[in-house]
Amino acid sequence: MSQSNQNIASKYLRTIAERRIKDGEVEFDRVSLSLDDSEWNKGYLKALEGLLITFRTNNSKNLYLQRKELEDQKMRKKFKEELKKHSNNELHADYDRGFFSALIDYFTVTEQGKSSRRSKEA
Repeated sequence: MSQSNQNIASKYLRTIAERRIKDGEVEFDRVSLSLDDSEWNKGYLKALEGLLITFRTNNSKNLYLQRKELEDQKMRKKFKEELKKHSNNELHADYDRGFFSALIDYFTVTEQGKSSRRSKEA
């Protein structure tokens, strides 16, 4: 993914992490228009769409990621490492590796947001 596309995706992920759903919908459209039609990008985009749906609906069957997000830092780190293994595993299709990469990016953005909030509170 190019740096400009990564910046667009990061902006989208920040809006979702902050639960600004309407802004997230606008940013999702920007991301989807910026990515080409590769299998990796299709998987990445599908994961981004899944995050949007999860937080928009607030439906308990979609809350697995939210529960993982709320657990302690050690569990989040372990979950992120597991996702990294999948995203780097060449036995997975490009689509799957793109999907896992989007979730890694989401966790990275939420960790950055938490550390910046802690800095402001200190």
